[in-house]
Amino acid sequence: MPRSPAPRPWFGRMLLSLTCRMRGFDTLKVLEEIKDAPFVSAPQVHENQFRKLSALLAHAEAHVPYYREMFRGLGITSRDIRSFEDFSRLPVLTKDIIRDQQRDLVREDVLLETLSPHFSGGSTGVPLKFYRSREYMAASDAGMYRNLEQCGWRPGEMIAFFWGSSDKLDRMPRWEFELRQFIRRSYLFDPFRSGDVEMAAWAKRMRTLRPSVVLGYASTIARFAAFLETTRQTPPQVRGIFTTAEKLYREQREVIEHVFRCHAFDCYGSSEVQNISAECPRGKMHINADFVVLEEEISDGDAPRPFLLTSLQNWSMPFIRYRNDDCGYLSSELCSCGNNFPLMRLEIARTSDNFVLPGGRVVHGEYFTHLMYGSEGIANFQFHQTAIDEIILQIVPGPGDPQVRQQQIRKAVDHIRGLSPAHPVRIDVQEVDSIPLSSAGKHRFTRSDVNADAGHGAAPNETVSASNA
Repeated sequence: MPRSPAPRPWFGRMLLSLTCRMRGFDTLKVLEEIKDAPFVSAPQVHENQFRKLSALLAHAEAHVPYYREMFRGLGITSRDIRSFEDFSRLPVLTKDIIRDQQRDLVREDVLLETLSPHFSGGSTGVPLKFYRSREYMAASDAGMYRNLEQCGWRPGEMIAFFWGSSDKLDRMPRWEFELRQFIRRSYLFDPFRSGDVEMAAWAKRMRTLRPSVVLGYASTIARFAAFLETTRQTPPQVRGIFTTAEKLYREQREVIEHVFRCHAFDCYGSSEVQNISAECPRGKMHINADFVVLEEEISDGDAPRPFLLTSLQNWSMPFIRYRNDDCGYLSSELCSCGNNFPLMRLEIARTSDNFVLPGGRVVHGEYFTHLMYGSEGIANFQFHQTAIDEIILQIVPGPGDPQVRQQQIRKAVDHIRGLSPAHPVRIDVQEVDSIPLSSAGKHRFTRSDVNADAGHGAAPNETVSASNA
């Protein structure tokens, strides 16, 4: 159960506000604007959502070449979309369309250099490039903060953030890293380095940090909870655990809630469309109706249906009726928690594994995918750990300079070997025509036959990516 709200942390809030201004984000202002949106009446939620959708469609028609041509080809204008039923007749946006017409999907009245490029994978395994604006990222952070407030967290209280590090942070002097985390009120614990030695250091750091909430990869938080229990260490007193980037398995939820003695809130999003939904204290998954329109694509049978997503916040590169390859169900049920956003259930999403290296270092699978995203001449890839000291890297060549491709592969191999310098890892690079999909029909960017949780019995090694990356 959520603990009683604590007094507002004025000093922490001041630091967070300063950080937002320095980054050019109006995150706290946006949070104030959206915090009550889930608690208006259900009809008002529906009306507000369609009003936002209509504004997005008008903007896309006026400023985004792809959508202007789409409306022209259909012989209609955005003003002709007067209901969600009308909206459901618009064409579906696929990953192939985004790859083929990427520039025409970006609004023409902004310079591309002012936007931030990002990458994600997909069911085919072909990485997808897209763009975000500062305004979108500010709104995304505000949506995340609204999720955290469900357990009594207040802006400015420290967040223990279990998320992948970056080369920039790795090169940063320790004093600068600590100062940065303190001011941002979000302390990074790196799943790319998450063996027993690292988790022992995490436990020590969290005792002095005293975070109010924990947020991050479900599999890493579950493994950390199991480590604390196995080593008989007292966990920090937090108000809530928020898991993202992966589906939260029942076994993971049980160990997290047992060890931390608070509710685990599962959150769902994607790299392309963030803040799709989040659990409430009743355990129901609410769609953030002021951030997205979520539809089920019509399909035969009772199998989980593919989702179609429309981001109501990303006006720089609109994703309208985007098929993201995740599947699930929508619900007309109303929740008793007071949140009148609609409900959903996630069933299938992209999978990724943790890798265990010689010496006990555990590396989250996202580390490996980041080595390949945006690489020229690579159409598809997969890292497959067949033994603790052996990884097979399969590459499907694509258009581009073969020499550039080979340079990128060598760079990735060097990075992987650098993870375990004292214990060599054999990396077998294979060029193949195609990579088989999983039994669920999804591409696996990472596969490991080595159990990352053998020492703690926490959760499956496989993790399901389904969130803000």
